[in-house]
Amino acid sequence: MKKINILHLTTAFVVGGAEKVVLDLLKNLDKQRFNASIIALSHNADMLPEYLESGIKAEKLDMKKGFPGMVKVLKYLDHYIAENNIDIIHAHLFHPLPIASLLKLKHPKLKIVFTSHSINIGGKAREKLTWLLKGLRNTDIVFSESMKTNMYKEDCIVIPNGVDLNKFTAEMPKHDKFTFIAVGSIRPEKNHKFLVGCAKNLKEKGLDFELQIVGGGDENQVLIDEIQAEIKQLDVEDCVKMLGSRNDIPELLMKAHCNLLPSLFEGMPIALLEAGAARLPVITTPVGSIPTLVDESNGYLSSLDDFCATMEKVYSHYEDAKVKGIALADKINKSYSINSMAEVHGKLYASLLER
Repeated sequence: MKKINILHLTTAFVVGGAEKVVLDLLKNLDKQRFNASIIALSHNADMLPEYLESGIKAEKLDMKKGFPGMVKVLKYLDHYIAENNIDIIHAHLFHPLPIASLLKLKHPKLKIVFTSHSINIGGKAREKLTWLLKGLRNTDIVFSESMKTNMYKEDCIVIPNGVDLNKFTAEMPKHDKFTFIAVGSIRPEKNHKFLVGCAKNLKEKGLDFELQIVGGGDENQVLIDEIQAEIKQLDVEDCVKMLGSRNDIPELLMKAHCNLLPSLFEGMPIALLEAGAARLPVITTPVGSIPTLVDESNGYLSSLDDFCATMEKVYSHYEDAKVKGIALADKINKSYSINSMAEVHGKLYASLLER
């Protein structure tokens, strides 16, 4: 049986939730049926070694801004498609979408799949362009029914994100001090700076805790500096720690007591799925597809106005919170594994060539 050749096209090899799930997807696709490769448009190479170490064909293009940069990339990808007999382009995030659409015009037999990875793709102009390009795509993937809007194809497919559950099977002792943890790229929408104010509030109430903020990246340095300055200004250096980018996320989660996600917008965040897999109680804003995963039975959906109070509630009534954490872990084990996600993607790819 001829293998299906799939080119995954992404924005950059930065360290982030969308980027991690794409890596796990490619690692878990059936190698007997699919040849999967990935190309990133920009220069960032943080996660590139992980692809190469996993035996995945991967490269970056260092795309320059402007029309000449786009033309150069299109010429390269046009040659890549022909040389590698690409059957499907799976575009992840917004920037690869117009590139994939233009390549479809040159290669009409190409099948185009698009996953935006967020409910917010960057403004009305991008939403309009995504809508205009619908006719050139074969399938759109969203994470829940609530993500469906008219910018996606009417028959878009719901495939929830998944995590590698094998990374969360170990039993690890918790930190002696109650530890809140927030994992995610340091970006404005992740709202880490807000948590520093919460730490100040809880410290003034006499709570003995540590808040770990995990995430980094050179492209985020300005915001990282702002958060560090806020930590110093609010005098919470003793209880707020910025750990930067880490490769031991499962261990950090399993040693912590509660996961925090005060995001302004999301898709289906991998950080939340990983926290659930680690049996952590979670406090999160009800944005994006999160309410399809978290409810009052397995976590804490909180507005920003109530977020600090919810942190105090979990700290003070931790036995109740642990019950919710176990319930969320059960749900993730049943419905959000990377193996099931990869299997559904595989069936989708095969069906596109059978149509």
